[in-house]
Amino acid sequence: MPLVNLHTHTNYSDGTLPPGELAKEASLRKIAFFSLTDHDNVHAWTEIEEKLKENNIRYCYGVEISTNFHDNLHILGYGVDIKNPGFLENLRHLKQRRINRLEKIVELLNKEGISLSMDEFEFQESHSYGRPHAADILVRKNLFRTRKEAYEKYLMSGKSCHAPSQGFGIEESIKIIKDAGGISVLAHPGSVKNMLDIPLWKEMGLDGIEAYYPTHSNSDTHEFVETARRHSLVITAGSDFHGPKSSRYKDAMSGYELEKTDLKNLEKLFIC
Repeated sequence: MPLVNLHTHTNYSDGTLPPGELAKEASLRKIAFFSLTDHDNVHAWTEIEEKLKENNIRYCYGVEISTNFHDNLHILGYGVDIKNPGFLENLRHLKQRRINRLEKIVELLNKEGISLSMDEFEFQESHSYGRPHAADILVRKNLFRTRKEAYEKYLMSGKSCHAPSQGFGIEESIKIIKDAGGISVLAHPGSVKNMLDIPLWKEMGLDGIEAYYPTHSNSDTHEFVETARRHSLVITAGSDFHGPKSSRYKDAMSGYELEKTDLKNLEKLFIC
């Protein structure tokens, strides 16, 4: 069965690899069906697309939209028109909201006695920024060894320098994707398992669930697959690969085997 990975990131958001290196990693790991889903950003597609074609990897345009419901409530968009003006304008607003959030985080860190300024982020218009970038600066200052340590001390929910997400609501996030011609998929449902309201979100336009994910146990995966089937939602798989030294689940790319019928439900999205 072909390997599927529809959830990955580059250094255009909070991944550690540039687009070309991400495509190379996907090829090395024999990924057959792929999507790049940077946070609130599609600019890396201009660099990665030709590399995917060169490696005969089938791909669909993707993005991961943040919501203000919870830090971990994200909506993946697949098959979106990455040149749609309205879509790009919405992403521009989301990226600005991310910067606004960082300003609050910097303020809170300064109150904790940690010297940090917005100038240290060296913002680029084509990139999106978030808490991982603040954590990276703290690592560079030798205050922590990894992003994970910085999160656990200051940046995660409940810690002194946490600032809530300023993304759009769930329904608006879904609409942004669908207005750009895409399908909307709930990312890493296990991370918001106690907050799920799939019937309501389906009414809002949700099209699918990322059932296969690194931190899902076998029973979690089975539950999310059954939930998707019960509500006639598509089933997707992704490793949320952020690259080496990102303090994520794995430093190496991985993929999943989907049931033939589940893969067939997605095939219309893919290019090549």
